[in-house]
Amino acid sequence: MRNIIRVAVLDKVTDFLFFLGKLLIVGSVGILAFFFFTHRIKLVEDSAPPLNYYWVPILTVIVGSYLIAHGFFSVYGMCVDTLFLCFLEDLERNDGSAEKPYFMSPDLKKLLKKTNKSHPNA
Repeated sequence: MRNIIRVAVLDKVTDFLFFLGKLLIVGSVGILAFFFFTHRIKLVEDSAPPLNYYWVPILTVIVGSYLIAHGFFSVYGMCVDTLFLCFLEDLERNDGSAEKPYFMSPDLKKLLKKTNKSHPNA
């Protein structure tokens, strides 16, 4: 509960980025499917079947691409959550001293202005 602000910010930012990613994927696949099924791509014009109602396969492709994108982004979201929990655990258990150094990446330490204190030369 000490990190509720960090959790909320990370959750909302990743949800927004995942939404933008899904929107980009579904939109580009939907546009490509529209051009394919309406015979507007000269390269594959002969391979597209002639259709009376071309919106049915386009909507099917859009729904399928959303489900696939959602599956991939949910796995990626789980990875982000796991890395965030490891980061929080590192902050809880370690203090940057020689006995308990931070194990987070150097870029993350730099971002948070955390440093590992080295052994004194005696």
